[in-house]
Amino acid sequence: MILKIIPQNIENLLWNKLYNVYKFTPKIHGQFEWIKIPIENKTYHKDTPWSDEQEHLINSFLEELVSDKMYAFDWQHDCFTFSPKEYIPCNYEYYDTNRKCTIYFPTYYPNGDYHLFFDSDWKYGILGNPWKKEIIVMGKNLIEKFESNKTNLNIN
Repeated sequence: MILKIIPQNIENLLWNKLYNVYKFTPKIHGQFEWIKIPIENKTYHKDTPWSDEQEHLINSFLEELVSDKMYAFDWQHDCFTFSPKEYIPCNYEYYDTNRKCTIYFPTYYPNGDYHLFFDSDWKYGILGNPWKKEIIVMGKNLIEKFESNKTNLNIN
């Protein structure tokens, strides 16, 4: 399996990029701008989590567009590198015997914390805010895929 937890020192560097370049500002109350995307992006609203079929559809977009690994950020939880070409079931979890805890891989829809996905070049991304029920899609080609599948994804 290509899925790996990002080592803490690398994770800190990646979060610093999110805070400094993307101005990531995690808040849970009120109207606020929580992130600034420096490339083409589009915001969608979705009230319910993705179905398994929708998760697979989104993964197929990334599988087609991303040639290398991706980063999966789950705010205040483990962060991962993974490949969209690898099948990772929706709500995937496993027990880490070294740390003696269950590890949860985030879904493309934020289920209680911010979920942020970027390709390794930061050209494409899917960023979710659970409090605003907002999904920001980053990158022209990925936006086009979401636009052409708005009905299937139940987004507006």
